Amino acid sequence: MARFGTPEALVQLSTHTAPADSVELKTSLRSSPDAAAEALTGRPAPTWSTRQTYLVDTAGLDLLRAGVEVRLRRRARGRYDLAVSARRTGSSACCRTPRGGRVELDVVPGGLWLDVEVRCEVDPAAATEAIESTAAGGRLLSSAQRAWACRGGQGAVDEACLRDLRVHGPLVVSRVKVASARWGLSRADLEHFRFPSGRELVELSTHCGPRDVARTVPAFERMLDEQHVEVDPQYRPRTAAWRAELGCAG
Repeated sequence: MARFGTPEALVQLSTHTAPADSVELKTSLRSSPDAAAEALTGRPAPTWSTRQTYLVDTAGLDLLRAGVEVRLRRRARGRYDLAVSARRTGSSACCRTPRGGRVELDVVPGGLWLDVEVRCEVDPAAATEAIESTAAGGRLLSSAQRAWACRGGQGAVDEACLRDLRVHGPLVVSRVKVASARWGLSRADLEHFRFPSGRELVELSTHCGPRDVARTVPAFERMLDEQHVEVDPQYRPRTAAWRAELGCAG
């Protein structure tokens, strides 16, 4: 069953129209995380790795409304990094790419967008202060990230909004690597997202280079079909879940 469009069309997008560094195919699953993990790994009760991420935005989610997502991620050994991602629906060769930015073409059932990200390491002490609300969240952003947060989205954001940034979360992200080599995929990941309220999302994804789309799309489709996981026909983005979580419509 074709869910992601034809490989030929995606090759054109990822190598000619969109200045993409990589391509991510991803889909939401209706299966429970444990059932999906067992089906996709072939192991009962596989071990999940777990990390915490946070959304950095105003109380009214002004950045998300403008198409910008700021994520603070807690990594191994007490390290943190911060990513400012601007999403552009569809694909556009004239999409601005900031210095040091990375471009990914995200492809989901029935849709695609460009995600342009500026990422940097964050001082652990500063991250902890922002999480504990003893320091402003806006202090975590570099000058390049501040500029991209205000001008990278589909609508401009007043820089004054950055003074009101706060840290929302944590979002607990559990991941298990899928046994994907038999389908010719270098890697696929199953992720379970649990929001502070208990709201959950389950997602399966794989990455490839722009020139590997033609073989990756059918391989990913075969894995979904043959492993009999219950795929959600409509992709459920985390940004929409955050808006529902924090009571912000639109």
